[in-house]
Amino acid sequence: MSWKKMIGWILGIVVGGGVIVASLAFYVFIVLGNLDKGKSIVKKPDNESSVVEASANESEDVDKKVVNEPVDKAVVTLADGTDGHSFISKYHEFYNDTLCWGRIDTASYSEQAQTASEILQSLEGVKITNKDIAKDFEAIKENAKIVVKEDNRAAMRQLHRLFHDLDIYFNGYDYHQTFGVTEFTGE
Repeated sequence: MSWKKMIGWILGIVVGGGVIVASLAFYVFIVLGNLDKGKSIVKKPDNESSVVEASANESEDVDKKVVNEPVDKAVVTLADGTDGHSFISKYHEFYNDTLCWGRIDTASYSEQAQTASEILQSLEGVKITNKDIAKDFEAIKENAKIVVKEDNRAAMRQLHRLFHDLDIYFNGYDYHQTFGVTEFTGE
């Protein structure tokens, strides 16, 4: 092998190694550095709320946990005797499973309509002793009626947001990022 080819190979190896080292440095300092600060470097789909990004922009400590006290079970009682805590938790989980992470565009309308109908049936004869929670349950009813009547993704999204925020404020769910759509915000 001639000395010119040998120098070419050595330069190629050095340059290639430099590119690899620079890439790793970029990843470590930029990507991991931003994640450690609670910032998102991944663009969220337009159909998803940016609750995480909004809270990352706040001046509060990201590691600080806000825990809401669960509300007394007697505040909401469904006609079948079920408490409001179980009702909120059940439907929040349903909407997380069917609408989150961009699934709202592909969610089965028939499944969403059936669940909205189930929600409306569950709320017949509900007893609520807090006026703010009563307003939130009215908002749930109105959005559920829309979903039963038509394939309305905005109403589905709003149902998820209402159950999400109530799970945090009403049930004391150990999470502090809300959509700010409920009248009830804890006691």
